[in-house]
Amino acid sequence: MAGKKIDGRNIADEGEAELKKKIEKMDRPPKLDTIFAGEDEGSKVYLGVKNRGCKRVGIETTTHRYGADVTEQELAEKIEELNGDDSIDGILLQMPLPDGLQAQPLIEDIDPVKDVEGLHPVNLGKLMIGKEEMVPCTPKGILTMLDHEGIDVEGRDVCVVSHTTIVGKPMAVALLNRDATVEVIHEFTKELKSHTKKADILITAAGKAHFITKDMISESSVVIDVGMNRLENGDLVGDAVYEECMEKASRITPVPGGVGPMTVLSLLQNTYQAAINRRG
Repeated sequence: MAGKKIDGRNIADEGEAELKKKIEKMDRPPKLDTIFAGEDEGSKVYLGVKNRGCKRVGIETTTHRYGADVTEQELAEKIEELNGDDSIDGILLQMPLPDGLQAQPLIEDIDPVKDVEGLHPVNLGKLMIGKEEMVPCTPKGILTMLDHEGIDVEGRDVCVVSHTTIVGKPMAVALLNRDATVEVIHEFTKELKSHTKKADILITAAGKAHFITKDMISESSVVIDVGMNRLENGDLVGDAVYEECMEKASRITPVPGGVGPMTVLSLLQNTYQAAINRRG
């Protein structure tokens, strides 16, 4: 029996509708400013998706564009300016940055209250102690998705294929906050299959097309595919071989249309929450 597709687009639509109603009750809509440097094509696509999402729910947004030759100092000065602008509730530093620029120092320059991606050390530290005020967008979106589908993680064996600061690490911590049993694996892990095969819930963000195959997952497991990989023919696919894994999994997210829309929803929700936190 084939597994059930988890439709992230539909879940995100529901979330956006709820968020729009909350924003309509505000005296002034939230405002999100994005710093965009370089010409990364994937980033351009995400920027468009993000801007359309803001428009749907009523969030004001401005993009500050820079060429690939921009310096860290210039970006730091812009962040300082946005930090001091009381009309701005959220700041998004679009990554990846052009070659030669380091993202972490710039992320740390952002006012933690305006850090809508939840990547500032202050917000990551709060997540670590279970104070989930500003959770990184992709992990937050996955948690929303699991809740919507009635998938309780308490006591479940969850395998996270990623140890990045954007997805893997905060995802693992958020799951531990919910009393899941969590195993984190990555490109340096030996015998990956022996780990993925044990999982009740597999969350993969390896960034490798067709990396997760049917024989790597357990019967009736839940597969959450964060991967966004472009094939030579232009097709966009996830980490998992979708059709064959669906034959074995109980639930599985497609790519596109799975985790992606949930990540955008989380960014919009975080921007709203930042506005609420700042305005009291």
